Amino acid sequence: MKTTCALTPEQADRRGIAWIVGSFVLCPCHLPITLSVLAAVLSGTAAGALVFAHLYVTGGVLAILWLAGTLQGFRLMRRARIDAYTYRSSSHIVLK
Repeated sequence: MKTTCALTPEQADRRGIAWIVGSFVLCPCHLPITLSVLAAVLSGTAAGALVFAHLYVTGGVLAILWLAGTLQGFRLMRRARIDAYTYRSSSHIVLK
């Protein structure tokens, strides 16, 4: 039993852009800023001590998350462009 709704090309494109914009925060070129904000937000907690003690591991995890989010965004935008040519409305095919 499938309970998910199909994405329209416009929705897939918007989600792809949102993934890329969200991944921009985790971009490796912003790593010093991201790590300092993360350490400040988590200061005084066990997670903050873990981040501070393992900066290289944390940076690697953030870089992998950035790559995964960016690739997901590009995949959704690519899907939107492909589906724009084959998306079926109620009685006709919508071409862009």
